[in-house]
Amino acid sequence: MSELSCYDYPKFYQEFDLPVTETDCGQRCASYNEGRKPFCCDTRYAVPTAYLSEWEFLQANTDLWHFWEAEECKETRRLNAQTPPGQVLIECKGHILCQRPYRSMTCRAFPFFPYISREKEFLGLSYYWDYEDRCWVISHLDQVTLAYRKSFIATYSRLFALQPSEFETFRHHSAMMRKIFGRKRRAIPLLHRNGKFYKISPHNGRMRAIHASQLGQYGPYKIVSKLSFPGEVP
Repeated sequence: MSELSCYDYPKFYQEFDLPVTETDCGQRCASYNEGRKPFCCDTRYAVPTAYLSEWEFLQANTDLWHFWEAEECKETRRLNAQTPPGQVLIECKGHILCQRPYRSMTCRAFPFFPYISREKEFLGLSYYWDYEDRCWVISHLDQVTLAYRKSFIATYSRLFALQPSEFETFRHHSAMMRKIFGRKRRAIPLLHRNGKFYKISPHNGRMRAIHASQLGQYGPYKIVSKLSFPGEVP
């Protein structure tokens, strides 16, 4: 049962309200999506979740959100089955009508999740790898502000203290990332809580400090980065 209360969210939202980058990352990726909609705001690609206590808070304070349902019942059942206990799938009215003070926790964190080591240490931020070819931020991790990193780490540290089961959820997700990246023989990128960038061996957990220029780029952003258009930033 959730240990969080709907009364916790005003403080969570107030303290975790910084943009991920100084530029509007939604505008950066929207040009590559149908309808010029940011991928993270398009439920064809990413469906937000809310904790039950968070959903209670949102229902009481805004009309922005409603329960998510796919056009096909089968897809709704599939994603509901994958949703962690104590959470619900939600959908907003769209990015044009966004009420930023009432963005969900998953909206504020996207595309990142708290990376937990084998030794059960919350090391920092890694990302949901399924979105590598869509999310502009993932191809521009050097643009993530230090202030956002600190806010993310402080928020999830507090969340884990209030609801330890969430630590276990992300520990499992981190283990899954190590398994998948190990099969692909890829190192895991990490935005460490100390402000530096690292690559982690998925096999033994060894960390190697890297420069931001050694981070990967994916999908159309990798192609654009190799083109030279005067005055244009990919």
